[in-house]
Amino acid sequence: MTNKQTTLIIKDRATGKTTQLLYTSATTQYPIIVQNHSQVKLLLDKANDLDLIIPVPMTVEECKNKYGMNYDHVLIDEGYNLIGEALDAYMGTHVVAVTLTDRVKEFADKKVVRL
Repeated sequence: MTNKQTTLIIKDRATGKTTQLLYTSATTQYPIIVQNHSQVKLLLDKANDLDLIIPVPMTVEECKNKYGMNYDHVLIDEGYNLIGEALDAYMGTHVVAVTLTDRVKEFADKKVVRL
């Protein structure tokens, strides 16, 4: 097991999660992984609208099959299904439920209290 940190970007719909991921991809040149090819096209169109140069996004299957490339780091857009599948594979059983604490909100709340 590794201790590499993963950042969860948890926000309401239409609040800039994908845009934030596109800027992260442009800065780091890490590819974005999505569920299907229509999402790949949407990301490429949005990156173009924002004048961002990003690696070509890949579907989950393309990433799993390595698609001729090997990346040490990837970004995932709308990852709920993938998280479930990954946990099932890791645990060797179906994971029915997972709880997550919104650490960003928790940190912000603590910061407000300290002021």
